[in-house]
Amino acid sequence: METYEHKAAGDQIRVEKVENPYLRGSDDLSPSEKNKLFIKMMQTIDSIPVPLDLELSAGDVIALAGDYYTLPGWGKQLQLPPRHRNVVAENEQLFHEPVLPGENAAFHSAYSDLASPSVKKRDVDRIYAIEKRTYIPFFSSLNSLIQQLVYSWTVKDYGKKLNENEAHFAPWSARAYIVGHHTALQNAQLAFYCEQLANGSVRETDEQIPQALRDALQKSRLNPAAFKLQEQIKDNKTLYNELMHRYHALAIGQDLFAMHFYSDHYAGGHISRIGRLRQSMPEQFGVWGSILINNMHNEDNSDGVTVTDPFQPERHAPYTSADKPFRMIREDNVAYGDGTYLQRDNAENSNMLINGMDNSLGDIYLARTTGEIRRSQDYGGLAFLPEIDYSKRQTQPLLIQGQDGTVYVRSNLSQIRMLSPTEYQRTLQNPQDNDYEKLTYWGAFKLVFKLRVLGFIYSPKIMAISPEREQEIQQDEQRFEHHTTSKSLRPASREHAAMDLPHLDQVGAWRMNPLASKSGAGLFDHRIAAFEEAVTQLGAEHGIGERETTTFNFT
Repeated sequence: METYEHKAAGDQIRVEKVENPYLRGSDDLSPSEKNKLFIKMMQTIDSIPVPLDLELSAGDVIALAGDYYTLPGWGKQLQLPPRHRNVVAENEQLFHEPVLPGENAAFHSAYSDLASPSVKKRDVDRIYAIEKRTYIPFFSSLNSLIQQLVYSWTVKDYGKKLNENEAHFAPWSARAYIVGHHTALQNAQLAFYCEQLANGSVRETDEQIPQALRDALQKSRLNPAAFKLQEQIKDNKTLYNELMHRYHALAIGQDLFAMHFYSDHYAGGHISRIGRLRQSMPEQFGVWGSILINNMHNEDNSDGVTVTDPFQPERHAPYTSADKPFRMIREDNVAYGDGTYLQRDNAENSNMLINGMDNSLGDIYLARTTGEIRRSQDYGGLAFLPEIDYSKRQTQPLLIQGQDGTVYVRSNLSQIRMLSPTEYQRTLQNPQDNDYEKLTYWGAFKLVFKLRVLGFIYSPKIMAISPEREQEIQQDEQRFEHHTTSKSLRPASREHAAMDLPHLDQVGAWRMNPLASKSGAGLFDHRIAAFEEAVTQLGAEHGIGERETTTFNFT
């Protein structure tokens, strides 16, 4: 996802501020530019949140995280389950894995690169200015190279951040969201206990007060100046309320930071088609492997990958038609990416992204107001997370990795066949028998030469489909209509089955986030329209030109 694309999507986020002075905007669900969510960034000093002299919009945080402000290679600290033939099942296992201290520390270091007193508003403006400027007109690839060079002079360790970027690709990106969301929820829960203390509902000595909060209160009283608490230390209630607002703002800032990696998971070139090839290709083939995985990334971003959202919770509670239950519609759509959404129709995928980010922040609201932390497999963002739809047609990928780690390359580089669901699964299981050949180190070098030097000859194109072939693929898709990947693999818990279902006219209600005011039905369509308008405006500022189709793509 390009910088301005991250920003446009993030600036559509709306949350309930719970009267937090460190949050601004987001007064209702209005998509107005004036209603954007702004947050005062919080650094942590000895585990205590301290406000910085830096206010960013939600879109700013998501855009700057990961690409410009992060810990290079922090994704390597993320724990992944063993490879599984079923990608959905592998992700399910990843969702259940407990967050380890090393993962939590790595995320905190990445977040702290942005939430730092050394980061100033002028630094942010400089990044946007570089992104906006055209250095070499009419030659986008050369312009991009010059732009990367300027970034390397401007952004600390930019080269490392660009190359050691596993956290931007599945399955690391999903795990990065899990870890970041876990961290944010812990702080939202601390905010809840601060409120309980301020209300007199509990005392500091009560058993349910987390030790982390007790320690923070003790440190604050011993050295209030270190945490900018000189004024608030005068009485306990004022101190509790101040820390409540700080922990809440910290939680939202951390969740927004994690959403950079979450949103990358919505791009065709970042999901499981590439997956662990992102790591194994450089390991097996060195620099040639890195170049080839970039080629596959670009190919999938350009041609698109058909996806669905298989992780949605199923509702089994009885209800009548009069209840008008809100249902998250499972969509089959194509995920494109890398700055192409001004040319591609990808509205469903973008809709799911905004839904997922809002839904994730609904978890923060729940922890902040009730102290409840959802199980990791029930995190709000996962309900909308896309994955390959194995019940639909797919293009031949450039590269396939077998279960034994062997890498195979498409035999015909320049012609990409459209595969039916059966053909696609057969190809993944036995690539060597389905128009793929084993890739060697020398073969990788030759492949790079063909694709990068002789690209005018070997430039890949999707082959046209004859009417007979189209009918054949459609018939196979119909046979897969009830395939397990089109259904949720996450059984509804008894607790969830008993929940009252929100109504269709309660836009955004699935977040359990009662916004200050509510507009009429259909407002979410207006938010998507506003997203289009924002992207068009940002695209125009970047010299992309007028939009001819409704287009959203994320990388």
